[in-house]
Formats: sequence, structure tokens, C-alpha cells
Amino acid sequence: MKHRLMAALVGLAAALIVMSPALAQGEPRTGGATVSLAGQWLRQGQAGFVSVRGEGIADVRALFQGRLYYFYPDGSRYVTLLSAAVDTEVKDQPLQVIVRYTDGRTEQIETMIPINWGNYARGAVMLPAALYSLLDPEVNRAEDAKMANIISRFTPERYWAGGFVQPNPGEIVGYFGATRLYNESYWYTHTGLDTSMPEGTPVTAAANGRVILAGALPIRGGYVLIDHGWGVYSGYAHLSQWLVVPGQWVRQGDVIGLSGNTGRSTGPHLHWEMAVGGVWVDPQAFLELGLTLEPTT
Repeated sequence: MKHRLMAALVGLAAALIVMSPALAQGEPRTGGATVSLAGQWLRQGQAGFVSVRGEGIADVRALFQGRLYYFYPDGSRYVTLLSAAVDTEVKDQPLQVIVRYTDGRTEQIETMIPINWGNYARGAVMLPAALYSLLDPEVNRAEDAKMANIISRFTPERYWAGGFVQPNPGEIVGYFGATRLYNESYWYTHTGLDTSMPEGTPVTAAANGRVILAGALPIRGGYVLIDHGWGVYSGYAHLSQWLVVPGQWVRQGDVIGLSGNTGRSTGPHLHWEMAVGGVWVDPQAFLELGLTLEPTT
């Protein structure tokens, strides 16, 4: 997977070098396409819509922060969900777009995406001795690499309908993006939203999708990952049981597992995380996007 992605990135980068000069965001070009970001900026650790409009468009792809994005037809436009990692530098970041037309022409459009602060908190966590091994940087790197390999994959179909909902709303005990100092020794960034709930509480899917991963991981414990299409994934961690299998289709509100206290956890809760375009994003901000598009399948 990594080799295929690198080949795609190299091929797109080569195309960008030989294409036409840069174009400012949203500036019309005679007979060409326009690119626009929904909103004034993109915050660290968040996602937003980017639209491309024009006549006779056959395909749109883009490079942002070294990641390849695919655009999907939606009425009179092509859209993608662009995402900024929590550690993206706060400044205008280049988005390089390649538009391919039905007559065989291609066009380069380069625009700047303003990145704003995410303003995430810091905190401290003390783990009991039984969980010390889960602070090992190698254990964390291995799980991060496994997850990155999966969430960087783009499914061209869009599976959700009617938007996303927070699974099992309740008391929030941990926020996305918080940098946590564990046992006064190791800093790790929190990738999701923690909600307190008794062990054994049914956990429901945030939206329609296909189960990609269901099993036990060192850090996340009992875990389910759902592919919602368009590069969007939702993850549910620290489960005492998972009640689905990879390849299974689920609908919004279906029970996919039971909450628990497995993995690197100090008490029963649900860790819910969202990924867009290969990076983890703030689940609460993601819900605010709405995403009430109809499914394409």
C-alpha cells in the first residue's frame, strides 16, 4: 500500500512540475476550473470541504501536506474533505490540484489553504504499573503505523447518509488533540474523544459504513474501525467486546460492541476517533460539518 501511494504521489508531483502556473484560490480562469475552501481557514486537527467547479471535468486529484486526495462528483462540483494534522504548521499551506478534462486536457491549480491554531489542551495521566509496558515508544509507533496504513486508504464510494452522530453521548472526560504527559515521562497526543460510561454499555456506529478492523490492539484495546467512504473512518476503542467482523456492513445506530476498560485505559469509557484523509481529526468539529449528503451506493 505504501509503495502504491508513493508511486501515485511521485506521478502527481511530476505532473505538477510541467503544468501551468499557479492560480489564486477561487480566481476564475478562462475556460478553466475554480477551487474554493468552505470557510476562511482550516484549523489544526480538523477537516473541511474543498470544491472544484468547471465545465467538462473528468477527474480531480490534489496534493496537500504530502498526502494525495481524491475528489468526488457531487452535483455540479467535485468535492473532497481536506484535513490538517494537529501538528500542521500555522501558516498558508499550498494545495496543488490537477484537473483532468473529458477532452484529455489537464490543468494545474495551486492555491493556499490558511491553517489556524487548534488550541488543544495539555494534561497529565498516571498509569498503574500493570500498564507501564504500553508507554513503550516502540509499542506506540507500531500501532500508529498500523493505523496510518489503514486510514490513508480512500474508498471512492460514499456510504453515509444523513450525516454523522456521536455514539453514546455522555460526560466527556477527554478531548481530542490534548497532549498528555504519561507518568511524568512520555508525551502522547490524544486522537479522539473520551466519553465516560459503565462497562458493557452498547456502543453504536456513528454512520453507515463497512467494518475494516475488529479485534484487540495494545493501546486501543478492543477496537472497531469503520470505513465510511471518501477517506472517512470512525474508530471505537477500549471495548470489552466487539460484536462485528471485518467486511460487515453496518448502519448508523447499529450496535458494534460493548464499552470497556481494555488497552491503555484507567477506567471504563469509550474512546471515539475520526480520521479524514489519513489523519485523525477532532470528532466534535467533524460533526459540525453536517455531511448530510445522500449516499452514492
